[in-house]
Amino acid sequence: MKKVLIAILGLILTSNVVFAAKDISTPKVLLTKIGMTKLTKGEAFKYPLQDGAILECYAKRVDGSIDDFEEYNDYFVMKNGNLYSNTMHKYYKPEKTHIMKKVDRVKLTNKKQTLKMYDPLWEPSIRHHFRTIKINTQTGEYYMKGIQDNWAWYRNITATGYCRVKP
Repeated sequence: MKKVLIAILGLILTSNVVFAAKDISTPKVLLTKIGMTKLTKGEAFKYPLQDGAILECYAKRVDGSIDDFEEYNDYFVMKNGNLYSNTMHKYYKPEKTHIMKKVDRVKLTNKKQTLKMYDPLWEPSIRHHFRTIKINTQTGEYYMKGIQDNWAWYRNITATGYCRVKP
């Protein structure tokens, strides 16, 4: 009887801690909210960008259940003709936030008006996270669709916003 009471008390205390933890802002949430650049309109740009230029984007979630992408800044850096980003590391591998990952499958479509990108997070496991991004180079409008698949559960996200180039 004593062991059962201790087990029940442990479950109650554990559940209270879990619920309390949801109310406290995590460092990841604070990191994305503090110093966030909010863009209300986009700016036209030419792709490819010059070496060292930063494509800065701001977006808000339109639909989906991935909380990390509720409101965020997305940055892409041009280096040696390739775009690099740390956004996927920032949200899913915080220990690698300082590492810029090459964005896969970057191409211009629609008469060189839409910049399309495929940004996966490669992991040697069942987990699979990726996003596809479309940016209108004439208006700077940003559209992102993402998938978070952890084998046991599946989430998606759709976000829209604006981009500009910082030299």
